[in-house]
Amino acid sequence: SQRIGVDFARYRGDPVGYIEEVLGLELTEAQAQIASALAEHRFVSVRAGHGVGKTTVAAALVNWFYDCFDPCVVITTAPTKAQVVDVLWKEIRTQRIRACRRAGRPHDLLKKGPRIESDPKHVAMGLTARDSEAFQGRHEENILIVFDEAVGVDAPFWDGAKGMMTSPNARWLTIYNPTDVSSQAYAEERKGQFVQLCLSVMEHPNITHELAGKNPPFPAAVRLRWVEDRVVDWCESVPADSVTERDFEFPPGSGRWFRPDPEFEGRVLGRWPSQGDSVVWTEALWNRCLQPSAAEGPVQIGCDVARYGMDWTSIVVRQGRSVLTHETHRGWDTVRTASRLRELATEFPGAVLAVDDDGVGGGVVDQLADLNVRAVRSGSRAVEPERYPNRRSELWFGTARLACEGLVDLSRLPDRAATLLRAQMLGVRWRLDSMGRRVVESKDDTKRRLKRSPDDADAFNLAFAQVEAPGAKQLEALMQRVRDNP
Repeated sequence: SQRIGVDFARYRGDPVGYIEEVLGLELTEAQAQIASALAEHRFVSVRAGHGVGKTTVAAALVNWFYDCFDPCVVITTAPTKAQVVDVLWKEIRTQRIRACRRAGRPHDLLKKGPRIESDPKHVAMGLTARDSEAFQGRHEENILIVFDEAVGVDAPFWDGAKGMMTSPNARWLTIYNPTDVSSQAYAEERKGQFVQLCLSVMEHPNITHELAGKNPPFPAAVRLRWVEDRVVDWCESVPADSVTERDFEFPPGSGRWFRPDPEFEGRVLGRWPSQGDSVVWTEALWNRCLQPSAAEGPVQIGCDVARYGMDWTSIVVRQGRSVLTHETHRGWDTVRTASRLRELATEFPGAVLAVDDDGVGGGVVDQLADLNVRAVRSGSRAVEPERYPNRRSELWFGTARLACEGLVDLSRLPDRAATLLRAQMLGVRWRLDSMGRRVVESKDDTKRRLKRSPDDADAFNLAFAQVEAPGAKQLEALMQRVRDNP
């Protein structure tokens, strides 16, 4: 083939040479290892952290296979259309156009869509992982299947791909952040059929160079500052005499040891989380909130309205960092709930009312329109959608973060209320989803385990939710003063 002015026959067993000489890319040692593995093995699985170049090498291998094997079929997929078109295939096109320009020839990409085709038996295409039938019925002599963000690809597509791996030169590459141990990617890796490679952020040349005081050789890839921020956000400092095999020293040789949470393990270290499910609140974090402090600043009242007759309408009042009262009621309708909130608003003039607006909560919000009421939809889009799939998950971790900073005081709660709230706060679990976001389990899942819906905990989180309302800016200013002068 002379599609971009090169005789590709000599590159069929040398994808590294193709990538460097034809595409003009410089590979890291880990990227070169992936390329070589795909030339030698039919099944290759790559667990990778953030920003280490997994998409770059996957795109380069699509171009390599399409150019070096004619006829052939290359099929790539990812969980969403954006991941197919805007991530992997954007990189495939960029590499191919650049290579053609280097060779002084026009490129052979189609004008629209993730596709390259010279004839029906020589084609590369990007498909969205939503129709498993697209992965059936193809039995070509030369076939390459690429699963990008494979943790989000469901079981039927894995089964369909297996059915196409019938010829000696059928190859399959899967790449992903290893975030969800309930995924099919995890199950397939455990079977041992795939050659397994790992790209840890900690081993990327940029990180090792910057730790040594040198310039990063790949400026567009992950950087040291990002790692330092993630250590602060996602890790817990541990003493040297308590180090386990999960923990890591950072910077290397510093004597400072950290215990990663599941998000750090998957998105930085490139390894599966040690626990499939974790709790948002720990015993130590709860105990930290029992230190008394002065109750000062604006008041916010959180209310989680019961959805069903057997659930509870819960109300939590807090001033500044201090939780003042907690009450929970079964069988209340929206009129009675709104009436009680109105009484509390009279008792605490100017208080912000943060009410869960999902379901029947909307009826309560409507009845309090003349007050400082703010509807909070727990099922709505998170403020940080790249980290949380919904507002409820974000609220849970937001309150936990405040507790870590010493900005939550539970010392005023009566023993009975504290016992009830503690069971829910320490009992709710979370996991990483296929996109590496923190997702708190549903109320129904918690209820099955704890035999009670976590309505009190959700009201507590609403009481600490950051909402745009009168007093919110003053409250944030107070919180900042407390941070600065603990």
